[in-house]
Amino acid sequence: MLPELIYREEQHDNYLLLSALGLASGLFGFAVANFVLPENVSVLAVVFAAIPLLYPLTRSFLEDEENGRPHLDEGLQYGSLFIGEVLAFFLLALLLAPENFSVQITQFAADLEIMGIQNLGGSSLTEITGMVAAEAQFMSILLHNLTVFTVILVVSALVSSSGAFILTWNASVLGVFMGVLAKKLNGLELLTGAGDVPTPLLYLPHASFEMAGFIVAGITGSLISAAIYREHFDQDTWMDYGKLIALGVGLILLAAVLETA
Repeated sequence: MLPELIYREEQHDNYLLLSALGLASGLFGFAVANFVLPENVSVLAVVFAAIPLLYPLTRSFLEDEENGRPHLDEGLQYGSLFIGEVLAFFLLALLLAPENFSVQITQFAADLEIMGIQNLGGSSLTEITGMVAAEAQFMSILLHNLTVFTVILVVSALVSSSGAFILTWNASVLGVFMGVLAKKLNGLELLTGAGDVPTPLLYLPHASFEMAGFIVAGITGSLISAAIYREHFDQDTWMDYGKLIALGVGLILLAAVLETA
């Protein structure tokens, strides 16, 4: 039922309802994973949350490529589902024990280490969330995120349906990260932070542009996959995709600037 509802709302460009369906998909994925194999819930939650997105996103990409229309609608649809899934994992991380999200926590701890942030130590939640992004080096962040951007682009081009899993994975990491921070704060501290724990709002500006760049990579890769399938090799089509790649790289660059400002 969820895939059909998502596709229907994509057709009507109902972005608010798409966000609600993304939220439902994230919660559904976690519930099923926790029921089926709770010891691996952090991984399986992403898999089961992505499954309802496979059909509607793949079909939408194919239609978009065939029509050759502007891709803003596709980006807004993809982004709306992403926001809903971020909210789902944020709420789950806020309400449940961190052991349920071990893979996501390991991922954003590794990302911080790659970015040059020191004092990870034993990678406890306190140590991880007590760091400020300004400690990171601009080039380390930029190169890391461009690498992620490239991987998303290539994987989506090779397997267009992987866009659903990429979207859900990124949403789970961002949502859990924000939830872990928020869980350590109370009341107005959510706006101001407290002690060594920064407010989640600190990360929203650069995270928004960063995730938008990753979304553009996923969309472009899926469109490239559809174009190759249909043997659309005309110059206008590939110039269009080149512009999308340039837009995505620009968003990643802006995110790195904001993160180190």
